[in-house]
Amino acid sequence: MSHLKPSKTNKQAFVESTAVIKFTFESNIGIALSEALKPEVSLSSERFVQTKVDADEAHLTLKLNARDLGDLRAGINSYFNLVKASYETLSAVL
Repeated sequence: MSHLKPSKTNKQAFVESTAVIKFTFESNIGIALSEALKPEVSLSSERFVQTKVDADEAHLTLKLNARDLGDLRAGINSYFNLVKASYETLSAVL
């Protein structure tokens, strides 16, 4: 495992981090979930994680980019919770 060396200006060294997560659902819920996530995704440009969503009827794909692994981990955790809550809500309605 490699370790990052601090920069000469003593600022934190950043590592661009990316995760692509694909959810597969038994029902036609992927598009509905992408619509439910739109408000959060539209705010991502103002936050620590940039997020893109792609969906079809049975799939939802999230692509998250962050400046470091800690931010990426926090973003993944947040989106997992949002997908779970949205899925549970939509499943109860559909």
